[in-house]
Amino acid sequence: MNRREFLKVAGVTTAATGAALAVNPKKVMASVELGKHQDDYPYEVTKDFKGFSSKNVMFMRMFWDKKRYKDEYINSTYDYHTPIETGIHFYAGMKGYVPLTAHDPNKEGFRPVDVALSTAADSVNMDFGGMSKFTCANPTLQTYPINPKTGEAMKDMPVLTQGLFTWDNSSVDMRVKQGVEPYKFKDAKDAAKYVKKAAKFMGADLVGIAPYNERTKRWTYTEWTNPNVKEFNMPDGSKTFSPVNPIKLKKGEFETYGVTTRESDFMREAGFEPKSIIVMAFKQDYDAMKTAPTAVSRGATSMAYSQMAETAYKVAKFLKEMGYKAAQCGNDTAVSVPLAIEAGLGEGSRMGMVVTEQFGPSVRLAKVYTNLEIHPDKPKTFGVKEFCDVCMKCADACPGKSISKEPITVVKEGMEFDTGKVGKSNISGVEKWFVNGERCLSFWNYNDGGCTTCVAVCPYNKIDEWHHDLSKLMTLTPFKPLLRSFDEWFGYGGPVEPEVRLESKYLKDAVNDFWDKL
Repeated sequence: MNRREFLKVAGVTTAATGAALAVNPKKVMASVELGKHQDDYPYEVTKDFKGFSSKNVMFMRMFWDKKRYKDEYINSTYDYHTPIETGIHFYAGMKGYVPLTAHDPNKEGFRPVDVALSTAADSVNMDFGGMSKFTCANPTLQTYPINPKTGEAMKDMPVLTQGLFTWDNSSVDMRVKQGVEPYKFKDAKDAAKYVKKAAKFMGADLVGIAPYNERTKRWTYTEWTNPNVKEFNMPDGSKTFSPVNPIKLKKGEFETYGVTTRESDFMREAGFEPKSIIVMAFKQDYDAMKTAPTAVSRGATSMAYSQMAETAYKVAKFLKEMGYKAAQCGNDTAVSVPLAIEAGLGEGSRMGMVVTEQFGPSVRLAKVYTNLEIHPDKPKTFGVKEFCDVCMKCADACPGKSISKEPITVVKEGMEFDTGKVGKSNISGVEKWFVNGERCLSFWNYNDGGCTTCVAVCPYNKIDEWHHDLSKLMTLTPFKPLLRSFDEWFGYGGPVEPEVRLESKYLKDAVNDFWDKL
């Protein structure tokens, strides 16, 4: 397109769009179809793709990988030298074994009240979800039996029991033995209607269905992994199972015991072979996310994790009550972002998150596998790939320097990018933008356990107002490259420079606005 054609199209588009939006913006946006359904996965997956083991997820490497980073940026910036060093600080802070000391506790966003918000928001997931957050499939939950005479917890008798992400289908097996037939839907489309409504009723903000077939099976982790644990006698007289020595951890030392992997197998562990995958997205609080990378924004993510655990459990229970087997999952079992794309919830992005039309990248994902045949959705594209090609705002704002500015490509282990080298925590053989997970988690730990700055500054992360819709409409015009500038002119996302952002009035005001808005 030459300059004259550009100006002509831009002028006509702007005039027509402006006039229509001035009269009835919502009506205009309701009539515009931004997305296009795809018959295949919208990114290249090469024959070199061999799947991915959960053992190599950064959250799991903290329990076994003692190999020194070759990335001198991590070594010199954070003084972490191995994945274990990086991860154990994160784990210790989350479990309350060590105090969080990265920031002034009197500073907005990092005060005790801010940290308490994050911890409380995550409590359902942490207390009842097991280690799904660390990618453990079918995880157990440690608890203590109650003494029937005193009503007190018997702290010297730790037991492992079922949590919200545990795959117990014994109730369905009992129904079969009793001769109770599964509920019969009219067809797979009828099943989709009821399942989606039930999932939204029980807390999901977005719901999509992916088939469980050869294409989607590849996103299941080739191996499911659990950290090895040991039993410890604690100073208060209690006993506990832990993948990390908690006594040494409180002294600033660390000791881990490796992991155990097993081949992924739904039939062995859940008692069925899946037919469908229900993928759910949970939006994160907009006002809290604006405060990234503070503890308040971590609270938004934590809240979504707790909602994931609760809703996934309820959806699985809904299916079981109708005679179908189910396996509810959070971060575990399979790679969530490709499944969300397969289920039509959004597109991949430069930051590695799925970007949805409704909430941008500000969502967390859970999934439920089931042997109920449900009519699947198709992948949907609406311009995110083209937008991420030119925006790069998340890469500029990333305080860990982990998001690459280089073009999307088929990423393979050993490749070099401007933010480091592709390592074992990156899926190889798939078209995507490179994100250095080792750097990302290193900053999380340096920042006392969270970040989400990339989500907060993304131009797709806006509240649902007409000018947000206008921005989405502009992705169809030659103005697309200017969207980041428009975003910043209107003050969305706050300062991009990491050092400036942390000390900015914007961040202080965002934290106070969050607490002031009832």
